Amino acid sequence: MKARVPITFGAHLAVALIVLSLLLLRPAFVFAENASPHHTMTMSAEAMKQRFDEYWATHKPVGVPSVQTAVAQINVGDFYFDADNNLSTVVDTVHIHLGDTVTWSWVTGNHTVTSGTDSGDPNAGLDFDVPLDSSHKTFSHQFNSAGYFPYFCFVHEGSMVGWVHVWESAGVTPVRAAKLGFTREPSPNPSSHGVSFAFTLVTAGRVRAEVFDTNGRRIARLIDADMTAGAHDGAWSGKRSDGRAADAGVYYLRLRLPGYDASRRVTVTK
Repeated sequence: MKARVPITFGAHLAVALIVLSLLLLRPAFVFAENASPHHTMTMSAEAMKQRFDEYWATHKPVGVPSVQTAVAQINVGDFYFDADNNLSTVVDTVHIHLGDTVTWSWVTGNHTVTSGTDSGDPNAGLDFDVPLDSSHKTFSHQFNSAGYFPYFCFVHEGSMVGWVHVWESAGVTPVRAAKLGFTREPSPNPSSHGVSFAFTLVTAGRVRAEVFDTNGRRIARLIDADMTAGAHDGAWSGKRSDGRAADAGVYYLRLRLPGYDASRRVTVTK
């Protein structure tokens, strides 16, 4: 029989130090599980204000406010950028013409309006980086380059993001404050011969569109491909993956895009 090696006080102390170091290395704030698209954060209001103050103690605002009348307004609160008056929209996208101005308007909380995808973006804050709080209630920026321009809030990084899409051609009429995801609901619905739908991507990425029955079983895969940013169409013929017509009943069309995951109910009749 092997002799048992006694566990020394030093070994206990080493384990305790490792556990303590892991706890201290946790992020200062986390997102609540199963949060809504505009996540509720566990950081207190006081902690958010402190993070906000610390940021501006080491940063100078960037960006000259535009004096041009804005063509689109984005409301800013806890914890959202809202351009379409729908807080369930995961990522709002404002579509404007080249040379147009967008205004961010404070509603509540302490935020930044910072150009870029996140703090890891090497170009973050180069175009604009400003506070938005009770003392700085609006910021307007004129966009003089075409393309897609992301922005975020440093204080609520990972939760508060948005996009501005600038059309280069003045002959094209942009859709104001269009949202990522479904832009046309599945129709006709109910249907006996399939449905069509439309959706928009803010950035290029993987698109998956699938149909599930009420038991959660996938019966058809409609799209599984990398697609470009912009508007796209999709359709379901009303058939299963094996080619058989789906039985009459309720099904769910699930659409997954970068930053978006939603389902729509579809009723099949005979």
